[in-house]
Order: sequence, then C-alpha cells, then structure tokens
Amino acid sequence: MSSLLDTILPARVRSKFWRLLEFPERRRFRQQLSRLTLSPQRGKPMVNYGDALAPDSAGLVHGGRVKLLHLAEEFPEIRADFNLLYLVSSAPPKFAIELVDWAKAQGVKFVWNQNGVAYPAWYGDRGEEINGPMRALRERADYIFNQSAFCEACAGRFLGKVITPAEIAFNCVDMAHFRPEGEAPDTKVCQLLAAGSHHESYRVLSVLETVAELQRRKFPVRLHLAGRLLWPGAEAEVTQALRDLGIAELVQRIPAYKQEEAPAIYRSAHILLHPKYQDPCPTVPIEAMACGVPVIGSASGGMPELVGDDGGTLLEVPQSWEKNYWPAATAMADAVQMIMTLWPSYRASARVRAVTRFSKENWLAQHRRVFEMLAAA
Repeated sequence: MSSLLDTILPARVRSKFWRLLEFPERRRFRQQLSRLTLSPQRGKPMVNYGDALAPDSAGLVHGGRVKLLHLAEEFPEIRADFNLLYLVSSAPPKFAIELVDWAKAQGVKFVWNQNGVAYPAWYGDRGEEINGPMRALRERADYIFNQSAFCEACAGRFLGKVITPAEIAFNCVDMAHFRPEGEAPDTKVCQLLAAGSHHESYRVLSVLETVAELQRRKFPVRLHLAGRLLWPGAEAEVTQALRDLGIAELVQRIPAYKQEEAPAIYRSAHILLHPKYQDPCPTVPIEAMACGVPVIGSASGGMPELVGDDGGTLLEVPQSWEKNYWPAATAMADAVQMIMTLWPSYRASARVRAVTRFSKENWLAQHRRVFEMLAAA
C-alpha cells in the first residue's frame, strides 16, 4: 500500500494521509501520557531514551540506536522521574513530538543528537516527510549534539537556523573492542571490505566494479561484502552484477552481523571501501580505522572530518544536493594499489586517528559535562 501511495499522491497529501491513519494510535498515546506524572529532580542526570534501545526481531541494534548503547552503560535508561530526554535524529521513537512536549511540560530537559537530513538526491520530493518532524524536534531541544560539522551545516540549510546551544560530538567506538588483534592479514592478496547497511545500489555496485577493475589489472584481490542489502531488488541485482563482472569467486557475502561480531570482520580486511555520497557521520569507517583498517571513500559529507589525511584516502567527487556521485572504479582501484604499497603505515596511522578523535571515553565525557549542566539547571 505504501509504495502505491508513493506513486499516486503528492508528498504533502501523502504525509497528511498517513497522519490521518495514525490519528487513533496517536490519540491513545497522548491519553496514556496524560495519565502519567513525572517528578524530575535536579542534580544527578537521569536519562530516558524514548524506548529506542530495544533490538529488532533478529536481536540486532542498527544505525542511530548503536550509540545509545554506549550512553546506557554510564546512564542507564530511567523510565520514571527522569530529568533528561535524549533522542537521536536517525532513530526517533514513534510520536516523538508528543513525547517531547509532554516531557518538557513536566520540567524535563531535551537533548537532541543531530545526524543527517533528507535532501533531494536521497529522498526526492518526500524530504519534508523526514525533515518536517526533525525540524520540529530540533526546535524543541535544550541542547544539540551535531554528529559532524557537515551535519550542523545540513541542518541549518534544510531545517533552518536555531539559537539552541550546540557542539559537535562525532560518533564514537569502544577502542578496547574495536582494535587490531593478532597477526595482520597477509598482504599477498588484498582483502577489501564493504560493510554496513547498504540502502543504495551504487554503494555496492561501485565496489564490485572496483574488484573487477583490480582483477583486470591482475592485482590479487578478494572482497567481503558484509551487511544488509536494503534497496528494492538488491539480491537479484548483486547476483547479476557478480555474474556479469565475472568476480563471483572473489566475493564472500557476510549477512547482517552483531556488534560483537564486527571486530573480527574488520580485522580480516586490509582496506574498507566506503563510497557512500554525503554520508553525514558514518560509524563504519570509524570502526574500521579503530581496527587498523584504512578507508577509501568519497570526499563528501562528513567523511573528510572523519578520515582526514591519515585514516586512508578520499577521492574527489562533484558536490550536489540533487544527484548522487561516487568515485569511478578506476580511481578506487588506483587508491587500493597505492594504500597497499604503504599498508603498514596506513594501518598504524588509522588506528592512531581513531583513538585520538573517536574514543568512547571522550564522547561520554562530552555528554557527561552537558548532562550534568542541564540536570543541575
């Protein structure tokens, strides 16, 4: 039904239609909230995450919710008499606006973690379906953590300016969990990795074309393709591409994986290929660098802030909000061969960059400082 409506209804009409369908459930939610009373105390931070910590049906926690696991270690979720509500833009709970309005009316301070926004190349004319609620939530925030300077700039462009206190808090990883371990993989055969949740076909197909280009150059290479393929018809398209490019025997598929499984996947690789365009603040490149795996990606979005000059190499692409761009397979193949000639050095510098800039301890310290300030106000 959803895909049919997408084709026959304009974006604004479609949004109103879904809100109408949700009205009975939304009204029940408001009624449930109206029967609850909070007594938030000043002093110690008592944090609620809007019930966003629950894993999916496969026991996996994806995307924006992963960072909440780190916070919950130090600030376990409080369901009664919390004084702080913390939400992430990429994983808001259902009826988040109603939840925020109710909590703020009870004296709770609202902290907003801003990831990327919807723009035409990604979401077409449906951008306001994402940006509208996001804008409303961001405007209600008492404090904003932007995941990168790029995220901050995008929010200003597509959501509007706000005067809310804010700072940049890059996504973090646990450096004790994501670290080099054991012997480095043998460099006689280059082991590439593409990982994460793959929502766009180009993100995977460009990597497969890079493998084919390296094979054409007779450069020994293998690829681990890890994570979910999420665009329509993805399985069939990837299977056909592997057949057409003649590289099926060079590619190993790894399905959706849990956080505890991720380090071993990274450690088996020499290089992460991450060609996603305008990626705001992806965690996958940070996890890779923490494991000593340099990154090849596009010089767009938040990637220059994350990878820099010492975490790998980024390839120039046109800058646009209307169309997606990604590096050519020949350019990525050149970068692979260059990094492999200096791989031990890149491996060491990637790890140093990750530890210096993206440690969980530093990220938690940022949040602790802000939480204590807001809880005491």
